[in-house]
Amino acid sequence: MVQLSNKVVIKFLDGTIMRGVTNDFVPVRENFHIIYRDDDTDKIKEVSVPVMKAIFFVRDFYGKKEGDKHASAPKRVPGDVGKRVKVTFPDGEVISGYTYSFRQDELGFFLFPMDEADNNQRIFVVIRNVSKMEEETR
Repeated sequence: MVQLSNKVVIKFLDGTIMRGVTNDFVPVRENFHIIYRDDDTDKIKEVSVPVMKAIFFVRDFYGKKEGDKHASAPKRVPGDVGKRVKVTFPDGEVISGYTYSFRQDELGFFLFPMDEADNNQRIFVVIRNVSKMEEETR
């Protein structure tokens, strides 16, 4: 059986950031596991979704340098489907993207970057930890 692993960067409410891989994240479960490096040793930790701001599924762990951003990349929703939204967290961090579905009674929702070349492939945002969400015009 093939195990698929996703590179992830997790941002927690307390400001902690954790980088590693996961193969058991499910958007409707409140816990999953991350494998991360500490002192050249692989370690496994159970992560509680309610204490996260978001989990970023990434191409690599360090992203692009500020000067390497694709400022002229198309800002569109593929196939003109979904909603373009801006999410603000209690600490003031703001992320924008588009989502195909959003329900207040769910644990979270996926946000996809506007720039298809972005290091983030998708972001799972924990709804209870969002202070403001607004729809953006296209």
